[in-house]
Amino acid sequence: IRKELLEHFKENNFDLDLAFNTDGLENFNSKRKIPIYKLPIAESGDGRFPLGSSNYTNHKFVEADKGTNLFIAIYKGKNIKGEEVRSFETIPLNVAIEEMKQGGEPAKPIYFDKNKCEFKLLFTLSPNDLVYVPTKDEIENPSLVDFKNLSKSQVERIYKMVSTTQGKLDCVPNYYSSPLKPNEIGSNNKNQNMLDGVTQIKDKCWKLKVNRLGKIEKVIF
Repeated sequence: IRKELLEHFKENNFDLDLAFNTDGLENFNSKRKIPIYKLPIAESGDGRFPLGSSNYTNHKFVEADKGTNLFIAIYKGKNIKGEEVRSFETIPLNVAIEEMKQGGEPAKPIYFDKNKCEFKLLFTLSPNDLVYVPTKDEIENPSLVDFKNLSKSQVERIYKMVSTTQGKLDCVPNYYSSPLKPNEIGSNNKNQNMLDGVTQIKDKCWKLKVNRLGKIEKVIF
């Protein structure tokens, strides 16, 4: 069928309007024993992966919506200079599913950078997860933050994850409802930095686990 279609396109100068209008279809089917009126269409894409490994599923492919990345992994370890730093990786959907099937986090527990330095998983974030961005003093002494009794300035340091791509983490303030004007806090109304425009959220943030009532049950850092 593919060869016949290519020949049909060539006869019609690769004009789809001519190749698949009423006259074009009649002309095409007149050369076949079995007429064709519809064909399955397949798209190519790097983000696709097979639904399963059986004969019934290995030819079926799935992917997340275009432009959608569901998880970012935040790792901690020592770089090639011996400095303790964080490393970040956006997790493809198929990797996240496979890891979760094994009963773990959506990301691998150990990550090696291009210099073969080892990083251990701190936590993963997905859209609508909350993080707290501590001050320098709070990083050195976490007990300064009482999550049962946050001050106004501390509440303003809570951010909500919006999206991730290529290791980037875009967030909005937790109290942020909807934009009053385009690109109010950054491109597409989200930003990697706090509102101060300097502090990068992913470099310092702590993950907040919140129950359905909005109570902070656990802090991961």
